[in-house]
Amino acid sequence: MEQVPYLDWGDSRHFDHTQDRPCCLCGRPTPLRSHAGEPVHKVCAEAWNAAHPGEARRYSKPVKDRPQQDIGTWRFHNDGPVTDQRVPVLGQVITTNALPGRLTASEQRQGGLFAA
Repeated sequence: MEQVPYLDWGDSRHFDHTQDRPCCLCGRPTPLRSHAGEPVHKVCAEAWNAAHPGEARRYSKPVKDRPQQDIGTWRFHNDGPVTDQRVPVLGQVITTNALPGRLTASEQRQGGLFAA
């Protein structure tokens, strides 16, 4: 059996909560949408990518630990990299005041904390 690369469609924009529409490839109803909003089952899109190796491809950017990778065709491709959404950690402000132990007015408003 031929190996078909899986698509990463974890983003909620690939799911239509309002209605199912006929898949553009198999005709059965699906709530899934491609990046262009085209109704399509994820497995149908994966099979289409595998059956059309000559179609225009998208590639990931190479990074230090990972080489460039084929992420699918322009019609059906993986989601891009997710940006880091972590909240910055707050740390204690270290200042050199003229009078040790006293905070400036802006430091008092911030509670002695800053965003890293």
